[in-house]
Amino acid sequence: MNTLLLFIVPPIAGAIIAYTTNVIAIKMLFRPLREVRVLGIRLPFTPGILPRQRKKLAVSIGAMVERELLTPDILRRRLMLDEVREKILQSISYFTANILDKTPGQLSENIENYLKDRIPCTIEKVYPVFCNSVMDFIRRDDIRRQIESKGRIILRAIILKLSSLQRFFISAGQYDQTLEEKMPEIIDDLCLSLENLLNETNVKNTLIDTASKAIGNMVSDKSKTLREMLEIDEDYKKKLDTYLFEKLVTAADSQIENILATINIKALVTDRIDSLDMERVERIILDVMSDQFKWIHIFGGILGFFIGLFQATFTYLLR
Repeated sequence: MNTLLLFIVPPIAGAIIAYTTNVIAIKMLFRPLREVRVLGIRLPFTPGILPRQRKKLAVSIGAMVERELLTPDILRRRLMLDEVREKILQSISYFTANILDKTPGQLSENIENYLKDRIPCTIEKVYPVFCNSVMDFIRRDDIRRQIESKGRIILRAIILKLSSLQRFFISAGQYDQTLEEKMPEIIDDLCLSLENLLNETNVKNTLIDTASKAIGNMVSDKSKTLREMLEIDEDYKKKLDTYLFEKLVTAADSQIENILATINIKALVTDRIDSLDMERVERIILDVMSDQFKWIHIFGGILGFFIGLFQATFTYLLR
């Protein structure tokens, strides 16, 4: 009987002790959440390992994510995958469709009054640039030649509308030839007059008011979608989506380092992990590792059983 107890008690006791020890050890990873003090002295192993080392753990995980998981090379390779590029293109297509299938009034909903108030101020600011652009365009060599050509054509048409006697006197005095020769100077005077006219206060105010009303009506228009107004068919929309996709991918590829540096993945992950409630961290880890922890307990019990069995055998042999 004593021999039987010798081979039963130590293995069972060893299994129970090892199993319980593993349970306590794993529990001590998370608990207690705060340090425990007795007579002002902090008890060892309080708080638990993870609560005590949470800052270091957060920094380590943040550094690992930044160094191994979210690197520029990994993101670039990810962007090159066909399925990723297809999803990006689909997202752009949905976005442009959502914009084009709305009217300007729908797009400016809730800010329509704000836009109408800001339109005159904005147009007034860009008016000088608009005038300069118009005059620069008119003074271009190719445009001037076209205006001079049109001027000569108009001059001949005017002369043809005169009576025969009037045309005779004009031809006799070579006024028509003089006017054609002076056409460049006439165009210069015309450009100067146009520039002065555009800078007159009443003309400027009239043009700004007219443009403001036109743009305001367009902003509040709910009769036609942007697709209809711009006459965008499916083929053109596909080209637009492809163009936006290529620009977006190119910009993302060239700016990945700057984007990651701006986001600061390490600090982001570190702050996020460090801000988590430890009870929540415990639940997350236990949800993921519950099966593994269970087998750690079981293997601990089995190992304790065999240690107890070895001890019992060794004791029996020494008797």
